[in-house]
Amino acid sequence: MNKINYNITNLICLYIIFLSLVPTNFKIAGFNIKGDYLLLLVFLAYILNLILSKEARVKLFKGILNISKDSILIFMIILSVVMIISISYASDKALAISETLRFISYILLYFIIKLEIKTEARVNKLIFSYIFTSIIVSVFGIIQYFTRIGLGEEFIYNTSKYSVAIRITSTLDNSNTLGAFLLLIVFPLIMLGIYEKDKNKKTIYIIAVFLNLITIILTFSRNAWLGLLLGGFLLVIVYNWRILFIMISALGLSILIPQIRTRAMDFKLIFQDPRVKLWEIAIKMIKDHPIKGVGNGNYYTLYGAYVKKYPELDYNHHTNFPAHNSYLKIQSELGIFGIASFLGLLVSIIYKINKLTHKLKNEYFRLFYIGFFISTIVFYFMNISDNLLFVPKITSCFWIIVAISEAINYNKICIR
Repeated sequence: MNKINYNITNLICLYIIFLSLVPTNFKIAGFNIKGDYLLLLVFLAYILNLILSKEARVKLFKGILNISKDSILIFMIILSVVMIISISYASDKALAISETLRFISYILLYFIIKLEIKTEARVNKLIFSYIFTSIIVSVFGIIQYFTRIGLGEEFIYNTSKYSVAIRITSTLDNSNTLGAFLLLIVFPLIMLGIYEKDKNKKTIYIIAVFLNLITIILTFSRNAWLGLLLGGFLLVIVYNWRILFIMISALGLSILIPQIRTRAMDFKLIFQDPRVKLWEIAIKMIKDHPIKGVGNGNYYTLYGAYVKKYPELDYNHHTNFPAHNSYLKIQSELGIFGIASFLGLLVSIIYKINKLTHKLKNEYFRLFYIGFFISTIVFYFMNISDNLLFVPKITSCFWIIVAISEAINYNKICIR
């Protein structure tokens, strides 16, 4: 049965690597290869383990009995119930079902990791998978900037109209997605790079940080740049004021690069951003459906109908479009119960990760999760101007790292 546990860990590692390195529309012989298939294998392996192992069944039973002690899981379950109920009144029931099943899959993955990742070695393996893929993603992103290999036409711009020539996506399909993916790992890497005592490991972490930071800059994503600045200042305030000198030096050097300086000037147009119109439509939906919302995922479906009703809020004549704000998305789609459980979930994650950093005796894990605490706050901030919490390539990795933190706590791995 240990072999199945071991394989579950390996499958989750492969899932992280596949999501990060394989583009969404990747096909072999005309067949679309999706990360969801690997996730399904994780679930099937776990079910097989339950069938064959009495120990696994006992562990599951104990885990279910302890749900009341896990505020993250409680809020996830409440939010999923609100999503399920919303299917009944959603205009686009297929989309509502799809998004609900996606979120339920995160709950199942979280629960499996919590119960099955119960050794220091398995935690190390999962964390290493993210660090490894972030390095590969960054290297390819930098290569892509100079060669444009694998870059979609929509990310190559006419410089007479736009402030940048290209915005790299690497293997993450979108510049904003790429920025968010790297920001989730860059602050843990910064903490490891500063405080790691082993010179060889320290060198690897510093190189990884350097590669990640260059790639984040080359996304030319204003959201990612703001997230990077916010995270840097949080590190200064929360942990080490000396980092301020590094930040000031890095900013000074960045401004010397014409492309970065030109893109930075775009921040003055932030309140004229088309996203503001998308947010206004969300607010109109909230006013029309304050209690229940319009149904899970259905902002996207009803966007066109609201543009017809309020033509002044039209954005490039799209008939369907996302809200570009995770909080307004939840409020407009799931109403007051949805937003309450969603915010409760986000607060619980921050609280529990911060609490964990004070209990860990493993210095590697402690530094990693101090950095991830910063990354999580940055990630929440970035969701004000994007739906990043609902992009599978990022969100799956986010939930995996959160679930690992709970596995460490639940299984008392390196806890004081």
